Amino acid sequence: MHKHTLLYIISIFILTNVTIGQTIEFGQGVKLKNRNSYSQIMGSNESGTYLIRSKDNAFSKDVSLEKYNAKLNLESSKEFELSIPADILKFFMINQSIYAFIAAKNNNTKNLDFLVQKFDLGANQIGGMILLASVEEELISAKSDIGIRLSSNKKYFSLSLLSRDKDKEKSILYLYGFDLELNKIYNKTASINFPLGDIESSSRENDNDGNFFVILDFPKSYNNKRKTELRNFVLYSYYKDKDELLTYEINKPNTTDVNENSINSSDYYIDDVGFCINSVKKQLCITGFYGSEKENTVKGFFLQSIDLTNNQVLQNVINASSLETLREQLSFSKTMDLNDMYIRKIIARSDGGCFMIAEKYFLTRQSYTYYINGFPQTNTRTVYNYNDVMLLSINADGSLQHGAVVKKEQQSVSDGGYYSSLSNFINNDAIYTLYNNDVNQEGDLQMSKFDVLGKNENKILVKAINASLLMIPAESKQISANSFLACTIRDKRFTLMRVTF
Repeated sequence: MHKHTLLYIISIFILTNVTIGQTIEFGQGVKLKNRNSYSQIMGSNESGTYLIRSKDNAFSKDVSLEKYNAKLNLESSKEFELSIPADILKFFMINQSIYAFIAAKNNNTKNLDFLVQKFDLGANQIGGMILLASVEEELISAKSDIGIRLSSNKKYFSLSLLSRDKDKEKSILYLYGFDLELNKIYNKTASINFPLGDIESSSRENDNDGNFFVILDFPKSYNNKRKTELRNFVLYSYYKDKDELLTYEINKPNTTDVNENSINSSDYYIDDVGFCINSVKKQLCITGFYGSEKENTVKGFFLQSIDLTNNQVLQNVINASSLETLREQLSFSKTMDLNDMYIRKIIARSDGGCFMIAEKYFLTRQSYTYYINGFPQTNTRTVYNYNDVMLLSINADGSLQHGAVVKKEQQSVSDGGYYSSLSNFINNDAIYTLYNNDVNQEGDLQMSKFDVLGKNENKILVKAINASLLMIPAESKQISANSFLACTIRDKRFTLMRVTF
């Protein structure tokens, strides 16, 4: 248990003169010395706002639940206590309960058990642990990919797991589905003809009907598997009502793009990919960047959509020329190209299209020399580069409706990019992008607004002269239709910030 005293004053600071159209509120800062440093926003309700806090960003051990009142001031903090030694995999807050998904070794069966322990909003246990699944421990390794997802309507959970097969040249995909009462609604396994170390997963989600989707990627060649960077991407779709597990190849677009430009499909490779689920139209939209193997550069984007009512592919096209104008706007890349663009978020549009937010991200390493007792020593440090953001509004047919570039340059050394990258907020007819202007010192907090007409506006949300502030993008979250909650460091103290639109 962590019993360090927290000093705070029950007050709130409201900035109403910083920006027009938004109200910005700060709670009183909490001193973080000798405390766990990573936080995650669980959600808000009429009783308050709830965060979990841990020593490491995996949130697997020594996790505490913190409650903040309506004025964003800390009211209580209590560590979650488990009745058995276990690693925590995931937390969800639903209504008045916290669901803690855990993994624990079973010494009797020699299996790894996956369980759920429910807690109330005071971090007190509700009932006993519920066993969800059990897998032979010898098949689980550090490379095993475990994912837990909750549907957007908060009615279905999924547990998915990649493990070794007893035949080490193969792997197994385990899929388990549960309703809100944690009753098992499906249990499915699939054999994959690649070793576990050669398989990677990206997006995985449940839809509001309890179906499950995951994109796996594999080496394009069985030879020199670990040396090649080129991958084949496959969507695995499990439909619970039909008890069917279907696969869709993502690497095979039409040979003519939406702008009727010829393209050599054999030269095509996917650089990055993700998907979103349109719950209204019952469609799944896959999008990402594609490149040319010969030119070793990213050329454009692609779109593949699937009708979830009949499992048929609706579109499978590429767009080879629409990004040329946007490419020229990339300011903080020496080559001004689309390489190193990573998808941060994909949002479904009501017409079957999607909105993509991508960021230019790469690592560089610097060598430096220092002296010990007069003798030179050489070491290296990692520089994290989070640069321009590309915003794309993509029509259902794969054409580009609107696009914009948010110009930014964030560089930090050996910090994992903790204050870098961005957070997003969706409000009415616009998407807002928030980021720190300077990640190495407390400076301005920037905001970009991209609306349905393709207009992009940039402004300072919080000026450094009004508040010394660093937002933590990975620890910030939209909590309602018109409210965004951010974890920040303000005057060297952990402080919650609420932006209301």
